[in-house]
Amino acid sequence: WSGSVARQLGLSLPMQAGKGYSFTLDHVKKNIRTPSIFLEARVAVTPMGEALRFGGTMEITGNNHNISMNRVKGIVDAIPRYYPDMKVSMPPKEEVWHGLRPCSPDGLPYIGRSKKVHNLILATGHAMLGISLGPGTGKMIADLVDHKQPEVNLKPFDPERFD
Repeated sequence: WSGSVARQLGLSLPMQAGKGYSFTLDHVKKNIRTPSIFLEARVAVTPMGEALRFGGTMEITGNNHNISMNRVKGIVDAIPRYYPDMKVSMPPKEEVWHGLRPCSPDGLPYIGRSKKVHNLILATGHAMLGISLGPGTGKMIADLVDHKQPEVNLKPFDPERFD
């Protein structure tokens, strides 16, 4: 939504939605306690008490909420390659979560003050790293709000770099 909100303010913020999927297996017998990533398969595994959440893929779709069960199958098919004793069947479509991640054309988030709109600070476009980069981004935004120089050079993340 950031791109359309930016347009309302007269800014160009090129953005594309990258759709990701996840599903949760409840009451898993395998005792997995450590979050992990199936690097080659691009699948994240998150233990949640007695449940396990599997998530992954990046489907460039625009603002599209259709669920591709073929993408979900890719996640399901990856599981036994990493956990050979875990047999997982396809989840029902209604149990599959999907979300749109904001992606910039160069893969870098937009972080910084607008030169065109007074008192506007932007932080968006983190793609699939939003939760991971959130604390660091929050610190940078707090520094900008306090008129302090952030510890990180924000030039690569300039919200108006495509103007």
